[in-house]
Amino acid sequence: GVPLTEHMSLEKEAAEGIELIRQTGAVLLAALIGMVFYAVMTCAVYRAVLGGYSPRYGYLRLGMDEVRQVVLIFSLVLMVLVVMMLSIVPLMILNGLLSLIAQAVAKALVPTVGSLVALAATLLNVWLAVRLSMVGVQSFDEKRLNLLGSLVLTRGRFWTLLGGFAVVFGLVLFVGILFYVIYMAIAAWITGVEIVTIADVPTPDFSSLSALLSPVNAAYVAVNTIVSPLTTALGVGAVAAAYQTLKNTPNA
Repeated sequence: GVPLTEHMSLEKEAAEGIELIRQTGAVLLAALIGMVFYAVMTCAVYRAVLGGYSPRYGYLRLGMDEVRQVVLIFSLVLMVLVVMMLSIVPLMILNGLLSLIAQAVAKALVPTVGSLVALAATLLNVWLAVRLSMVGVQSFDEKRLNLLGSLVLTRGRFWTLLGGFAVVFGLVLFVGILFYVIYMAIAAWITGVEIVTIADVPTPDFSSLSALLSPVNAAYVAVNTIVSPLTTALGVGAVAAAYQTLKNTPNA
């Protein structure tokens, strides 16, 4: 028969495998729920900004528009991954060649070359994000998946859109900081602990139901329930408003 130690090892590996599958399933389910929630919120903002929709239930729905947005998220992630994989190889080759040249001149230049290549990759990501920024709202407006229409719609308008999105990002960041300050004040009042540094701020614990129902967690959830829809409305609403402008002023 199988030795006892080997049998126990096999049982342990099987248990670890089952636990890994269970955790992976839980993560995937949570991600799917998060995407559905985001799709519902996003479509509600689109309806409010674009107009022509009934305000019943605060523009919240759960139908084909929302399903289309979830499919769109998967499609966008896949497309961005493909683009990044296709671009990372030339960037790595370029980094290697420039590093060899820099090393021949001066070894101190090698880190600089790496930083410049990393900056180029970051700029590529920013460019891609701006050029594809209208994909969601355009697909919602046209009632079909349109992954490439945003590239046409944003052609020649990159810098204008980037400047507008930078302002919106600043507003969202301000609201996020305000939320954190409010949470810190409430947490200090609940716990009675003086908060001097960021390290003193109680960290929300969602590991169990009892922890979730603690006063500090309840405060975090309550404040976040107000702030999260607000920041979503700011970001998504800005994109929807920009789409309306672009749609009504076609490229020459």
